[in-house]
Amino acid sequence: MSAFLAPTRDFGLDASSSAPSSLSSNDGVVHLTKKRTRPKLEIERLHAKHTELQRQLQLLQLLRPPQRALTPWRARAMRLAEAAQRARQENTRLRSLVDDQRRLLEALKRTVTKRPRLASIESDGQLHVAAKWGLLLQEQYGKMESEWIRRRLYDAVEPLRHTTLERSTKDGAMTRFGFLAKMHAPLDYKSMADLVWTHKPLFLGPSCSVYHTIHTDMVCTRELTHFSDLDIPVLETHDCFGRFLKPDRVVIVWRSLREDEAMVAPNPSHLVGHRCGWLLIEKTTAFECRVQCSMSTTVPTLPASASATEVAAWTDRLLKLSQTSKDAFGAMIHTSVLERREQLGLSNHAVDMLDVTDQVELLSICAFA
Repeated sequence: MSAFLAPTRDFGLDASSSAPSSLSSNDGVVHLTKKRTRPKLEIERLHAKHTELQRQLQLLQLLRPPQRALTPWRARAMRLAEAAQRARQENTRLRSLVDDQRRLLEALKRTVTKRPRLASIESDGQLHVAAKWGLLLQEQYGKMESEWIRRRLYDAVEPLRHTTLERSTKDGAMTRFGFLAKMHAPLDYKSMADLVWTHKPLFLGPSCSVYHTIHTDMVCTRELTHFSDLDIPVLETHDCFGRFLKPDRVVIVWRSLREDEAMVAPNPSHLVGHRCGWLLIEKTTAFECRVQCSMSTTVPTLPASASATEVAAWTDRLLKLSQTSKDAFGAMIHTSVLERREQLGLSNHAVDMLDVTDQVELLSICAFA
């Protein structure tokens, strides 16, 4: 039995039989190793291939015909084509920006005109008018920079106070008057802007009153101007005020509303006034600010029945009313500035009162323009 099982793997092999088997196994391993490529030989083969490809590339470059130099017209055509492509890309970008602004505007309109479900609010017509006022003030605010350039306020030297008059080429009658001003105020810009906005009903005159408040930064006023001794209708003016809060500056703008823009239509028998203006209050130091102002008032067309004497007298009264409003508003702002400085713990003895008076006169100009 032992002799029968001896050749099997489990029982064990004798030396003579195991040796050839082991040798055969080793021969198989050696044979597989010979088939595997060595890294050094592979690198040499790749180097040779790279050299051959470089040689072929150089040969192809030599066989390729030389590129002709671009003619001026062809170079110009290529530049124009590139410029056209850039223009198309820029046009696409700008159209995308415009679409974004339109979507934003539509969202703002929906927000302003949205009717609360459980609140009793104004009619749809009033909401539409309120949304229109916001757009009008935004448009007016956008005109400020061009107004400053046109009036040369950027280059103006402080203090500046200037009155402008425009007269008709036909009869020399006044058609428009305006005011420009630029100076500093001894108060921080936020406090100064708050004072002006708090007393905004007196901006335009003693008979001016707020008749509608849209929100804390937008109100509408109504003013009636009448001289009983002159046979000229009442001047009715509806103005919309807006306040824009920006970094280190506050801008207050106003613009008169036309008959189709006002929430309450003017009396048909009244004259309709028109005026507009900008008031810029910007930071200079921690406790001082610069105030700049530009505004204009258009003299309405008076009835043909009014005599030349009455027209001249009415215009003169209008200017005198401007001065009266200026004095009253200036005195109030003067007192408010000093009181505000005391609240802030600032000494009023160190303030140049001439500067305060100049600043008050500046804001008083805004009382009628």
